[in-house]
Amino acid sequence: MELTSFIKVFSIIFSIVLGITAIFSFAIGLRGILTKKPFMFSNRWFLVNIAVACIPVILIPFLLLPISNFNALNFIHWVNFFLIGFILLAMWYLLKGYVAFAVTDASFREALLAVLEKLQLPYEESLSVIRLTSIGADLQVVVQSWMGTGIVKTKQRAHRSVLKEIVNGMNEYFRVSSVSTNMISSVFFVVMGVFEVLFIIGLSFFWKYILNLIG
Repeated sequence: MELTSFIKVFSIIFSIVLGITAIFSFAIGLRGILTKKPFMFSNRWFLVNIAVACIPVILIPFLLLPISNFNALNFIHWVNFFLIGFILLAMWYLLKGYVAFAVTDASFREALLAVLEKLQLPYEESLSVIRLTSIGADLQVVVQSWMGTGIVKTKQRAHRSVLKEIVNGMNEYFRVSSVSTNMISSVFFVVMGVFEVLFIIGLSFFWKYILNLIG
C-alpha cells in the first residue's frame, strides 16, 4: 500500500467513524428535543461510542505495516494500541448503570420512587444511595440538574436485573407522565453532532489538499 492509498483508506475510515459518532450525538440530542420527554439508556453505549472513535488509531499500525519498517513511529502506534485497550477496559468498569437525559432533580426522583412503589420495593433513602431493604440492593443515584442528566447504578452485580426493571419502569413513567425537563444536555449533543459533521466536511478538503501535495 502506497502512501496515497494509505491516506485515502484512512480518510474514509476516519470519516465513517466521525459519521457514526455524529449519529450517536444527534440520536441523544434530538430524542429529548423532539419528544420533550426524559429518557434513559445503558451507560455502556457510551463505551461503544468511545470504542468506535478509537478505531482509526487502532488501525494505523496495521495500515502502515506494508509501507514502512518497524521503527520508533510504529512502536508508538503499538503503544497507543495497547493503551487504548487498557482505557476501554477501565471504561468498561467505570461506565456502569444507566444514564438519564433531559431530567431534573424533581422528575428523576419522582420517576424512581414511583417505580419502586409500583414494584413494591421498600426503600431507605440517604444522601446518594437508596437502599432496597427487601433484597439488600444499594442504588447509587447522581443527578446533575444543571446539565439535565442523571445516573443510577447498583453496587451489587447480582441485582442488575432488578436495576434494568427499574429503568424500564422509569422510561415508561417518563413516556406517559407529564414531568419537568431540562434540555441542556440534549441541546449540547445536537451542537456536538453539528460540529462533528462540520469536522467531516473540513477534513474532506484537508485530505484532498494533502493528496494534491503528494501528487
